[in-house]
Amino acid sequence: MQNYPNPFVYFYRRNILDQNFKENTINTFIYSSVLHEIYSYTGKKAFYKLLKNTFKQLTPGGNIIIRDVIGPENGKEKILLELNEKDGKSEGKIQELSTYTKFFRFVKDFKPRRIKFKKINFGGKKLIEISLRDSYEYISKMSYTDNWMSEMHEEFGFWSFSDWVKELKKIGFEVLKGSQTFSNPYIIDNYYKRRATIYKKEGSKLVERQYPPTNVILAAEKPKVSH
Repeated sequence: MQNYPNPFVYFYRRNILDQNFKENTINTFIYSSVLHEIYSYTGKKAFYKLLKNTFKQLTPGGNIIIRDVIGPENGKEKILLELNEKDGKSEGKIQELSTYTKFFRFVKDFKPRRIKFKKINFGGKKLIEISLRDSYEYISKMSYTDNWMSEMHEEFGFWSFSDWVKELKKIGFEVLKGSQTFSNPYIIDNYYKRRATIYKKEGSKLVERQYPPTNVILAAEKPKVSH
């Protein structure tokens, strides 16, 4: 615990799931890359309680700011995933496996739910038919080989942007203009490209699809008291 010349700077070590401050006393809560962890390890009920507690503790006109990973819209949509077989081995340690082989370890190790897929051949390509949501869970984690098993407990795409807006409004928040999803170009260029390609079948053709957004920035306000 550090001391600061400014007497209004305080540090608290408390359980984030509890209501730690009195109602209507906090101006801003910032949650940066933490809420997907809360959802994954404590479940939806506790996660929703956290959001409700945040709303209670905010002053009227106070804000919640969220920066995190984000699930794709239309997550149940079936897509075709082509994975690189030549960038690693077909067996061995997780760090040594090709992107293609590693997918089957992901299916085995992923804890939140069973991953459903089919192996198909189309146009000379070896493809995996899978939901967009499940494909996102894999491609967003396939580079985390040093902490693979801990990442297998975490669900990055539990809510899409429209889900977030709906759930925050249900609690009482007003989602502010400028809230949006975005794709981190470093992640796309260094981790996704040349390793995983997403296609959609259109008639007899395969049409390449953009990767889902990697992140979201959300700002929402607790409505001001009307006079």
